[in-house]
Amino acid sequence: MTHQELQQHLRRQITFLRNSAAAYDQGSPEEGIRIAVVLRVLFYDTGSCTSLLKHMGKKDTLQLVTTAGTLPPTIAANPLDFGELLRGMVLGETIHYAPVPDGSPTLTCRDWCKQTIYIHDNKPYSRADVFLTAAHLDGGAHVNEPDIALMALRDGFWMKVSRDANGVEVHESIGDTHFRMLRRLADELLHSPDLLDLAT
Repeated sequence: MTHQELQQHLRRQITFLRNSAAAYDQGSPEEGIRIAVVLRVLFYDTGSCTSLLKHMGKKDTLQLVTTAGTLPPTIAANPLDFGELLRGMVLGETIHYAPVPDGSPTLTCRDWCKQTIYIHDNKPYSRADVFLTAAHLDGGAHVNEPDIALMALRDGFWMKVSRDANGVEVHESIGDTHFRMLRRLADELLHSPDLLDLAT
């Protein structure tokens, strides 16, 4: 394919990201799965599958915005049952993230995909773990039996507290952690000048 044809594909994927982010914000959290499919198209390489950014020759140099905090020096020395490393979380009726700050740091594509953003039962999960699990198991590109990663990402660690008609507190688990994180990853990409410039 020519560079112009690849650019057209990239513009299409960025449009998908924007549309899914908007639909998510309007009350369709399952759009997180569609975001995962876009990330798979952009970044996923195997022996028989080449990512769009590798086709474009940019996977090693492209800089992408990150909002993730730093992982503790060693998880073994600092055991964590649970942790979300994406910064800017806002707790309320729903859990969402504040806008991506101007001047956020960047990472190369490969490092962005490998960066840990979630910890569950002392096991780290990278961005790639999150989007590939959603795409390959949870209905993005395939539907398969949930594995330990998908169960961890679906786990409802956070609780929503409300009151019923009788004034009794009701505790409701907020699950599908991966939907929320995938929405944040879309924001990171949509605030990455290198990626947006590559499409123009």
